[in-house]
Amino acid sequence: ADLWQVYLLRHGEALGNVQGGYYGRTDCPLTAKGRQQAERAGATLRELRAAGPGRDLLLLTSPLERARHTAEIVREAAGLDGAFLVEPDWQEIDFGRWEKRHYQDIAREEPAAWQSLCDDWQAFCYPQGESFRVFSERVIAAWQKWQLLASRQQKDILVVSHGGVLKVIRLFAEARPWDDFWRL
Repeated sequence: ADLWQVYLLRHGEALGNVQGGYYGRTDCPLTAKGRQQAERAGATLRELRAAGPGRDLLLLTSPLERARHTAEIVREAAGLDGAFLVEPDWQEIDFGRWEKRHYQDIAREEPAAWQSLCDDWQAFCYPQGESFRVFSERVIAAWQKWQLLASRQQKDILVVSHGGVLKVIRLFAEARPWDDFWRL
């Protein structure tokens, strides 16, 4: 059997990206630049698909607005059929009460918690949020579920989600160490 294709696509630039700081579960819209990025990604996907074996695509997205909007733009620009399925476990990491706050402010206002994050970023649990370990486990469990379904249905996969989610999928799929998270 020929190799199936997986396309991992991060949402276009969103308001939270421009404002800086921690934006995980906070819903924020795409910027004009983000919409253009999604259109370009859709056009690129159309070209890639035209050159490929022509298998159907399993369309998957995070439920957050910035990912869903990107997915819709890509679907139209790439001329894809069918609706995107929403995978709730592919929301970005939950930063808890650090949501919408800037790194410098947290380092200054909560130095002990910030130091804990720096000391062991994988085990650190964001206050009233989740740890990287819990986050990566939910992302991988969903990945394994969809991978199995795609394999059974002989489909390629398109995932539209968030930077952290896509890095976890790649590291897991490529059997790379978690510390490579910061190199992707």
